[in-house]
Amino acid sequence: MKDFKKNRDLVEYLALVSQLGLTMAGSILFCFVIGYFLDKWLHTRGVFLVVFIVLGVVGGAVTVYRQITQLPKK
Repeated sequence: MKDFKKNRDLVEYLALVSQLGLTMAGSILFCFVIGYFLDKWLHTRGVFLVVFIVLGVVGGAVTVYRQITQLPKK
């Protein structure tokens, strides 16, 4: 029974790390696409791409921070 508890905790932590990584990557990718198409539509040279990538990093970091702080204390 102790091994089951140990393995379950390991799987839960692995799932959490995967979720946080995908949240961060998804946020950056989503903002990258928005910035890319805005630059293409408005014929700018990467201005919106850079702005939206920075927004994606900041937004992803805030979301990851909120997810970590809402974890139940063990």
